[in-house]
Amino acid sequence: MTTRRNFLRLVGSTAAGGVISQYGTEIARAFEQVAEGDMEVVWFQGQSCTGCTISTLQAQYPTLEEALNEFRLEVTFHPTIMPEAGEAAIESMSMSPDILIVEGSIPTDIPEAATIGGRTAEDWVTDLAPQSDIIVSVGNCAAFGGWPAAENKKRLYDLGENVTGAKGLQFEKRKKGGVLGADFTGGAGLPVVNLGGCPPNPDYVLLTLATVLNGHVPELDEYNRPLPFYEPLVHDNCMHRGYFDRGEFADKPGGEGCLLKQGCKGPYTHCDDQTRLWNDGTSVCLNVSAPCIGCMEPGFWDRFSPFQQEMEGSPVLGNVSATQAGAVGVAAAAAGIGAHLGRRAMGYGKFESAEKADAETKAAEEDTE
Repeated sequence: MTTRRNFLRLVGSTAAGGVISQYGTEIARAFEQVAEGDMEVVWFQGQSCTGCTISTLQAQYPTLEEALNEFRLEVTFHPTIMPEAGEAAIESMSMSPDILIVEGSIPTDIPEAATIGGRTAEDWVTDLAPQSDIIVSVGNCAAFGGWPAAENKKRLYDLGENVTGAKGLQFEKRKKGGVLGADFTGGAGLPVVNLGGCPPNPDYVLLTLATVLNGHVPELDEYNRPLPFYEPLVHDNCMHRGYFDRGEFADKPGGEGCLLKQGCKGPYTHCDDQTRLWNDGTSVCLNVSAPCIGCMEPGFWDRFSPFQQEMEGSPVLGNVSATQAGAVGVAAAAAGIGAHLGRRAMGYGKFESAEKADAETKAAEEDTE
């Protein structure tokens, strides 16, 4: 913040809450730029349940309260919280904002499914984004399509893959493109910054906005998500990880043991929620034995449903299923015929594709011959 180093990198090396408390003054200053009129922000909503807004508004940052309250009041447009309504609300909206925040997916097959001021969300986004310096997608819907993009399996009403043609700004599930196209960049030269999650942790919103408002560039992953937030694997930091390593699995939700057989998608989900926690650093889904449903990942909802069932088709070690991995890892290590694979199953690696796992299995077997 006070230097040109990547501020968000501090997040990955500091205890949860530490960055916000240690750099509270600089973060507050970032939001005061908006309140003082130095920077203009538009927060736009497409197909949205408003959950991302609610999550952000309910965040508790005592040392930043006044600055954040001013920021919320001075955003030039936010259809949920702004006091203006109707034509007055539209007139207050900056047409070339410094920061454009989008919440909710954009319907492209039935554009009228999301309208504001008599114009479709698609029209607003395609007009505003090229005029904005930084564009941030808040939540899985805006980033990847989210639940509005769930597959129209019965092809109801002779419509397409999803009922409204819902897309994210620059992704359609895990495929690049979206409404703005794969090559789009804002005025600052960045692609759309995606804050995946249903909803994302409010810290993600706060720290990302503080970073870009202060003129710093966040380091992004392959899905344009800030890397420090979305690099960790939920499975690696789970409080139930010891059960997995021993091959002990719960036989019901809330039961004792690893929750993979109860539908946990932690091995396939990247975010730092296990250490950051929610509700003012109180808890997170898995800490109360609720299986991870993968809401931080592109492809949520279809990719991980049905949520209560073990995910199939993503073996860890060749043809070995995820729920067998703990026991297999122990057996492999004990037999001395797959130390490398044993280390993977015991937590020194990550869940990988079947093709890569098969190749590693074959190579390990050849090494023991």
